[in-house]
Amino acid sequence: MSAPSRSPSVAVLGLGLWLPGYPSLGAWRGGAADPSAQKPVGEALGRMHRRRAGPLGRAVADAAAEAMGTAEPGLGSVATVVGSSIGEAATLVSLLDQMWRGTEPMSPADFTVSVHNAASGVLSIATGNRGFTTSIAADHDTPAAALYEGLGLVLTGSGPVLVLCADEGAPEALLTGDEAWTIAAAGVLLGAADSETPHLGHLHLLPAGSDVPSLEPAALERGTVLNPQVGLVDLVLHLAAGRRGAVRLDRGRGRGFVAVIE
Repeated sequence: MSAPSRSPSVAVLGLGLWLPGYPSLGAWRGGAADPSAQKPVGEALGRMHRRRAGPLGRAVADAAAEAMGTAEPGLGSVATVVGSSIGEAATLVSLLDQMWRGTEPMSPADFTVSVHNAASGVLSIATGNRGFTTSIAADHDTPAAALYEGLGLVLTGSGPVLVLCADEGAPEALLTGDEAWTIAAAGVLLGAADSETPHLGHLHLLPAGSDVPSLEPAALERGTVLNPQVGLVDLVLHLAAGRRGAVRLDRGRGRGFVAVIE
């Protein structure tokens, strides 16, 4: 059997994370969960935009700021790819409920942050970013789709590319009980493989259905494991730990895309 077709490699220049109890990758490395850290802050958005953003937008902003660190060109001009399976679903469901069951008119301000690319748009506006940005949804394959988009941008000369994946907690109107997930966000800053910037390793991707030995998934709370973006969380945690090997990007719930850390 021939080896799976692999993508070209890119360098990983930075990492970011937001999980309930762990508002940063640094907090995760510290080991002890902070019970008070149950809602993302969104410091990178500034006060005005932070008020407008929902939990998803704030979590994306926190992961983005940590992944960028002190890297150039900074959040003000780096290309960004934001992946999310359900986007701002809680706000959207609330507006639909208000429209069909309520008597008050819907809020135009809430509508602007109910669309799928709201997190990407708020982050871009808040940081004054005039660079490329896009939003992607592919259910449990969203981490793979977002990484492929980011990798393609790096290889076509777009400079460093920030890939972010996040989903807010599943609204009760959509999922309840054992299938409901909690909020999670993760980010990787990708650059050219020959970049002189200090990096955490190199990365290439294998196509769907690739049958290769994979690293053991990180030990996470069940709510995080069920989140469609857990694949990027796994990748970030393995990179942070300095591990090398294959990481399945969907915990078995998608088509089986794989990222390989070199």
